[in-house]
Formats: sequence, C-alpha cells, structure tokens
Amino acid sequence: MHILQLSAKQLNLPTLASSAVPTSMSLVKTFNLPAQPCSVAKHGDVIFTGLYNGKILQCSGKTPVQSVFVDIGSLVSGLHVYNNEIYVLLEQASKVNVYHLTTRQLLRSWKHDSSGRDINKLRVLNNKVIIPNRRLPSLTVYSLQGELIKQITIPSMSTDYKALAVCGDNSVILSDYGANSVSRINVDSDEVIWTSKHVQGPAGVVCYRNSYVMVTNRNTDTRIWILDIHTGEFWSVLCFV
Repeated sequence: MHILQLSAKQLNLPTLASSAVPTSMSLVKTFNLPAQPCSVAKHGDVIFTGLYNGKILQCSGKTPVQSVFVDIGSLVSGLHVYNNEIYVLLEQASKVNVYHLTTRQLLRSWKHDSSGRDINKLRVLNNKVIIPNRRLPSLTVYSLQGELIKQITIPSMSTDYKALAVCGDNSVILSDYGANSVSRINVDSDEVIWTSKHVQGPAGVVCYRNSYVMVTNRNTDTRIWILDIHTGEFWSVLCFV
C-alpha cells in the first residue's frame, strides 16, 4: 500500500498585525494517507481529504486520527464545507454530490461535465457553487441546488490543471497551470480583477487573512509564493524548514 502524506504547516509572522507578511513556515503535523490526496477542506479542527481512490477521509487530533466519511468510488477532485453540508466534485463521474455533514446522507446530486483531474476545483461562495470548466473554458456557477446560473468566460484560461480558492465576499482566486497564471475573478460582475504571471506552473492557491494569496507549484521543492490579494503584486517566497 502506498503511504502518502498530507502535511499541515504553520506560518510565522514578523508582528502581531493581521496584515503582516508571513516570513517562514514550519511543519505542524503529518497525516499518512492510504492513497493519493486530490482535494482538501478544513472545517473547524477537522480536515476532510478527497482521495484518488474515491474515499473522503476525516482527519483530526494532535495524533492524527482518520476515519472514512464516505466511500464514493470515484476520484474526488473538489471539496467544500458550507452550511453543515459538504459539496463534492467527482469529475470522472461528471457530477457533484452534496452530503449532510453530520448524518453523511446524500442530499442531492447534479451533472457537471468537465474533463480532467484537478485539485480543489470546487468552492462555495455566497450560496453559489463555482467550478472551473476546462471544456469551455469558463467558471461554471451553480445554485446550491444545482441549477446553472451562468458561465463566466475566462479568455486566457487553458485546458490544463486548475485550483480554486474563495477570496473575500464576492471573488475567487483561480490558478491555471497551463497558462502560468493566477487570477482574481469577481463572481458577481464576471470581472477579472488581476492576473499574475509570477509563478510558473501554479498548482494550488489559498487566501490568507484577506490580505495575501499563497500559491504553490508542481516542483519538488516545497515553496509558497505570496501575492497581494488586492493587486496580484508579488511579495515574497517561503521555503519549508
């Protein structure tokens, strides 16, 4: 059995100010996983991890404890916890499933047709489900019930790997490996607010303290590039220690 790792890292700040730029990161804990992780979502002290083999694990505790939340049997390429529900993107099965966070019951499901295997490709924001769509290319926006609201066309979007992060109240951050770009997109107005070409081969994004965007790429080195959340301007690079 392959043992893969999901690591949590802690960022160190130079001051106590909420807008301070992180200066380093250190390992907090490591979860040994039975299969390749493809998506992750944090809810309180629990980390949900979607695996290549179709299982969603719950990981928690100082001494990491794992349990199977649900076994879907299809690669899990997106997870997001929202209003006591967990939204799951199954790209190989071309659908989205929604489960109750406590009872684990399947509440609803709808078709989503988009090719490829990506990471963290589903996010929920202001009662909207947002998923990058390689085929069009666009961001597909659904209601929480699965009704199609709109397609947000992204002219420079490639058909390669994507990742998505919620950014503030009305926008998302999209990383595009093939286009070597990270963009902030307003989901209400469909405006591309900024696009950064600083990171080559971006593969993962997250927003930090509503001030910075943290980006990783597909290289073997563990590094995080820090961009300004408002402008996309490059600030610094963190290396794992």
